Amino acid sequence: MFKHMDYVYTVYEERSFTKAATKLYISQPALSSTIKKLEKDLGYPLFERNGKEVRPTYLGERYIRAAEEIRIIRENLEREIDDLVQLKKGKIVLGSTTFIVSNLLPDLLKNFRKTYPNIELEILVEQSTILREKLEKGLVDMAIDNALTPEPEYSYTPLFPERILLGVPESLALNERYRDYQISADTIRSAKCNYENLPKIDVAIFRDTPFILLKPGNKMRQIANSIFNEHNITPKICFEFDQLMTSISFAESGFGCCFLTDTILRYVGPCKNIVYYQPDTTFKDRTLFVMHKKNKYLSFACREFINFLPKA
Repeated sequence: MFKHMDYVYTVYEERSFTKAATKLYISQPALSSTIKKLEKDLGYPLFERNGKEVRPTYLGERYIRAAEEIRIIRENLEREIDDLVQLKKGKIVLGSTTFIVSNLLPDLLKNFRKTYPNIELEILVEQSTILREKLEKGLVDMAIDNALTPEPEYSYTPLFPERILLGVPESLALNERYRDYQISADTIRSAKCNYENLPKIDVAIFRDTPFILLKPGNKMRQIANSIFNEHNITPKICFEFDQLMTSISFAESGFGCCFLTDTILRYVGPCKNIVYYQPDTTFKDRTLFVMHKKNKYLSFACREFINFLPKA
């Protein structure tokens, strides 16, 4: 039963019998034959085949949802058994965004592996929306990301807050007038940095300045939109990107302002040709979390990883 479900789910993921067969290390005719036999036993097709395109039928979608639930139950049982026999090993499938994986995780995972050499680590790099989908389907054990609105079906362990900053090209003439509001990179990177004692600037000052934003749906874009709405600003958007570091690179080249976080300055370093301001806004920070589904059994390996993470 499990094998048949894995076959069906892989076809659903790949949207192709040929690609699914390659992923499953079986021949395409064997895969097609197995699923046809299953469809015959069920008395209803699981997939609609239209040339190369493969889509699940209504029954196929129900079958796939059940397969996801069964997969979670099976994985939970396997992890619980491993823990009960005190096998201090296992595997963690951890998802996060490009910036976090590239800058925050390497040293952390290096130290974790020294402490737990028998725990296998698999890292998935995805955008936040895709990470949430993979968490929902049980394809990722945990994710490190920020959450604007925590959801009740997830468990969140806070790691540290990130302060939202405004990066402005230093060539912009307005900077000379508001020099007293600028915050140096050294101050931001200091462990003793207290934002409440630092100047805040009205974002409306830059309403006529081009902005470089992330694409709609991204969490930083949601924060930017909230700040604009708060100040009754319709921004002049010159570029939209998927990655925050790309936005910063274009701001460095003088195309416009961008929103960023102090985490970037602490882990990547100061940006070139940019001055920093602290926006006067209620949307001043966000928190980085490690999150997992509440109905997913948290293995020894995952629990130890959470305990190992540095927290504010």
